[in-house]
Amino acid sequence: MSFSGILILVLAAVVILALLFVFFHVFIALLPVALIAVVIIWLIYRFTGKKNNANILDKESDYNKDWFSGFNNSNQSEPRKKARNVQVKDIDDKK
Repeated sequence: MSFSGILILVLAAVVILALLFVFFHVFIALLPVALIAVVIIWLIYRFTGKKNNANILDKESDYNKDWFSGFNNSNQSEPRKKARNVQVKDIDDKK
């Protein structure tokens, strides 16, 4: 590879890295603003939120228990029936 080819590759890499730095520098600058917004939203929810949040979680967990208990009970209470009129064929692996 010639000197000009290497120079073009290095310049392209420098331009790409500079653009990435500019874009991520903006995100890093907005990080404190996002953290302040999270704290404000959390404080608003903390002081104005409903007091029965525990009941909501209990209802969801009861729903999950009911949903999954149906699968466990069906497998334990009803054993499988034995197969009737089944024919088995040998497989030829030597083809």
